[in-house]
Amino acid sequence: MDNKRRLYRLIEVYLNGFKGDLVESIYGNKSKLTVHTVTFGISDNSVLVELVVVLGDTINEDTLDSSLAEILVQEALVYFFPEKNIKTLIRWDV
Repeated sequence: MDNKRRLYRLIEVYLNGFKGDLVESIYGNKSKLTVHTVTFGISDNSVLVELVVVLGDTINEDTLDSSLAEILVQEALVYFFPEKNIKTLIRWDV
């Protein structure tokens, strides 16, 4: 496993392990968040995280709210990149 994939797994463990109850309460039972890519800005001091919300048993308009995923990513990446501006891109999967 390379360093990039290791970083993705650390973020996923934080999001699904420590905050997994919040993820399942909003996005449904058996839902999870996976990190697709992390891109570092060249001209600015930023990090772009592409996150995939894998929906669980329940799929409706309420579960398609990206605000919880954005907040969780912001909270998690403050520990990994304290001096970076964090941007998120949320995708959905079933």
